[in-house]
Amino acid sequence: MSEWSWESLQATVQGVIDEGRIGKPVALRLTVHARGGASEAAHHRQAAETAGVAWFGGQPQSTYSIGGDDKPVVTALKWDAGQSAILSISAGPSGRVGGNVMLMGSRGTIYHDIDALESEVE
Repeated sequence: MSEWSWESLQATVQGVIDEGRIGKPVALRLTVHARGGASEAAHHRQAAETAGVAWFGGQPQSTYSIGGDDKPVVTALKWDAGQSAILSISAGPSGRVGGNVMLMGSRGTIYHDIDALESEVE
């Protein structure tokens, strides 16, 4: 399976937040497509939710997911202070591996493409 570093992505975005470059995070849109099946999709969903928890500073008040069983899983998260996240995670035998992150803050937005590690791209 081709993979990128969730830890690196999380640290890079957290650095932007800590420097105050986007203000307070208010909304996240994160899409991911990986090679594999349901277990890979579940791994990436958990990693995406962990990133959201770190960036928004705590556990969401509510979580709602739809999809699965060979379909993309879309998860909506909402925090007490009004922040929200939409995560779209899919895994399959083919297709581009990667995705993108858009984190909107009170004073700016960060956008980042997620690409597989070059050594693992087929």
